[in-house]
Formats: sequence, structure tokens, C-alpha cells
Amino acid sequence: MTIAATTLAISTATAQSPHFVGAVTCDKSLSGLSCSGKVAGLGSSPTAVFVTASSVEAEYVCVNRGNNIAPGQGTEHQNVTGPVQNINPRNGQITFRNVLLPAPETPSADEVCPNRNWTVRLLHLTFNDVAVHVVQGETHLIKDLGDIDP
Repeated sequence: MTIAATTLAISTATAQSPHFVGAVTCDKSLSGLSCSGKVAGLGSSPTAVFVTASSVEAEYVCVNRGNNIAPGQGTEHQNVTGPVQNINPRNGQITFRNVLLPAPETPSADEVCPNRNWTVRLLHLTFNDVAVHVVQGETHLIKDLGDIDP
């Protein structure tokens, strides 16, 4: 009886040491950032996964009807948190795919362009201090990915 209780306690403790398995990869496009990876050592309860960035630098230009760019348009900076993806672990593991961190809202032409006949075009995104968060109950595992800008 004591051996069974000790074995049960050891297997429970081992199952609750979450860690990332292999690399977390992120693909960037003008619509945002999409991250994928794997975590092991989790329990069996539902697990939330989301991506954050301390700031996203979005470079916009104003384009007129002749497809000419207006000079002097600035860069917008916004903090961004992506939507939560809930995953049920299997054998204490999850594999997450395409956890999104969307691009910031595009400002309106009224806000940044010489007049409302122009359109706003997103040229480039830089995600600063990106982190993948895995939350299961009181456990919060974070993978810091730094800046993502190619």
C-alpha cells in the first residue's frame, strides 16, 4: 500500500513539470504572427495558449488613387495580446499550431493621410518582446522569443 502511494505521488509530481519540447516557431506576415510548438509535463486539465508582444511597430503609408505614396507617414506603436487557444492535453502534452498575434488595427485615412481620398497601406511589422504563454491552472509557462522582425 505504501509503495503504491509513493509511486502515485512520484508520477503525479513528474507530470507537473511543464516545459517546451523543441523550438517554438513563428511565421510573420502583414496580418500578424502565427506561432507553433509543443509542451510536455502538463496535467490533464484544459490549457490556454496565447502570444503577447510588449509592442508592435506598424509602418503605414498613404497611397493616392494614382498609387503614389505620400511622404512623411509615421509608425504606430501598440501593445498586442493574441486570442487564447484552449487545448486539452493528451498524456500531459499539447501541440499548438497557428496561435495568432494579430497585426494592430489599421488607422483610418482620416487619422493619418492628407485627405480621406487616400488609402492606408501597411508596409512592415516589427513585434517586440514576443512571448508564448501556456497557462494550466496556477501554472504559467512562458517562452520569450525576443523581437521578431524579418
